[in-house]
Amino acid sequence: MATLPTRQLTVLFADIAGSTRLYDTFGGSKARDLIAECLSHLKRLIQANDGTFIKTLGDAVMGTLPTPDAAAETARQMHEEIALDSKMIQANIHLRIGFHHGDAICEQQDVFGDAANVGARMVELAKSDQIITNKETLSQMKTDLKQMARIVDRTRVRGMDDIMEIHELVWGQPEQMTMSSSFSEEMIASLTSKKDFLQVRYLQHRILVDHERPIFTMGRGVANHLIIDDPLVSRMHARIELQRNRFMLIDQSTNGTFLKMNAEEPIFLRREAIQLEGEGLIRLGKKIGEDEQIAVRYRIL
Repeated sequence: MATLPTRQLTVLFADIAGSTRLYDTFGGSKARDLIAECLSHLKRLIQANDGTFIKTLGDAVMGTLPTPDAAAETARQMHEEIALDSKMIQANIHLRIGFHHGDAICEQQDVFGDAANVGARMVELAKSDQIITNKETLSQMKTDLKQMARIVDRTRVRGMDDIMEIHELVWGQPEQMTMSSSFSEEMIASLTSKKDFLQVRYLQHRILVDHERPIFTMGRGVANHLIIDDPLVSRMHARIELQRNRFMLIDQSTNGTFLKMNAEEPIFLRREAIQLEGEGLIRLGKKIGEDEQIAVRYRIL
């Protein structure tokens, strides 16, 4: 049997992070529409950067780019476009992206080989809002992109003999907080007799969580509704979700979240969820103490 020819390509995978949550939050029909629209954005960006869209894999896309630099630029554009799209923001859609440059076998509009296998492993290692590649691919990238990378792990990849050094490409810059609201508490309370509103305050900003805006995210990353630029705050640190008329605080961070409800003793959460009640304070990565004036405050109305 003849050996199929190989060529050097960068294979990129972009996946919707935690897509099963969309079905729980919005129901099957709307979730499918949101996912399809998101994947359409990703396909277009691959093609706009001289890449080839290969296929859809569930809630992910696979494509090839001619160089690692082109893949990095495509990944950055994907994250930024989804982060700035009002519909994607409302649904709290985030991506995780991985890519690898290496030998690829192109056959019948599909791609096989090391580039595809390792690229698939890179996206598996990525967390929400991350772009993940490896030292081998990074070494072939231009200097300014190398300077945006930081090592995050060393691991063995299936099918590869040596331990692989894993790098994250940092994208985006801290921005001013978005989606703030100037509604007064009286205006909010007059809209409904049910406890359907939660108001978040941070410094001079006020943000609402309700049935129209059921998800509110906090963290250092540019895609969050509330951006807190602090080294102890994770890129995607925590979120508040309205689930079946309950407001849930969900931590997904490295350093954890401190919560003080109704003047009770503070609670520490790490990779946990708790139902919010009444009013209280939330601190990301730091204990609740003397600097309570810069804590995130919430109140169920």
